[in-house]
Amino acid sequence: MWLRGINFPQLTDTTNLFFVTRRAAGKTNGLLLGGIIAGVAVLTLAGAWFLGGFSDSFRGIDKIDAGSYAESARPFQGGTYQFEGAIDSDLGFDQGKGRLISFRVSSSKGQIFLPALIPSFLKHINPQKGQAYKVKVVGRDDGLLVVEKLEKL
Repeated sequence: MWLRGINFPQLTDTTNLFFVTRRAAGKTNGLLLGGIIAGVAVLTLAGAWFLGGFSDSFRGIDKIDAGSYAESARPFQGGTYQFEGAIDSDLGFDQGKGRLISFRVSSSKGQIFLPALIPSFLKHINPQKGQAYKVKVVGRDDGLLVVEKLEKL
């Protein structure tokens, strides 16, 4: 029988109709299973992205309020923060402790200078005046910010 250019087979035996239906149901289940697997994969990748599982190691770290830090370092003790700033000057070096650097950071109160200690185990870093960095720091109990990670901007 021809209907708008499509040839439909004539099925007279109900046994053949049963097998045709079973094959079609099998294909649908395969497509459904493939869709579920693809959906789970997409959700897994999206979850890893939002939880910081990809490249940005600064994701989820609070930005430091440089103006508040300049007024009092006490609220920042023990916390982990990030900021972007340029190196203003080298304030000193101690072989056992590291290099104390002054970073120039923009804030709502204008330019603020944040002191940060680059520990001696990060000796591969050679900071130069004017270089801009994204910095991850931890506030020590004495109020000093200690660098954990630097990325050049």
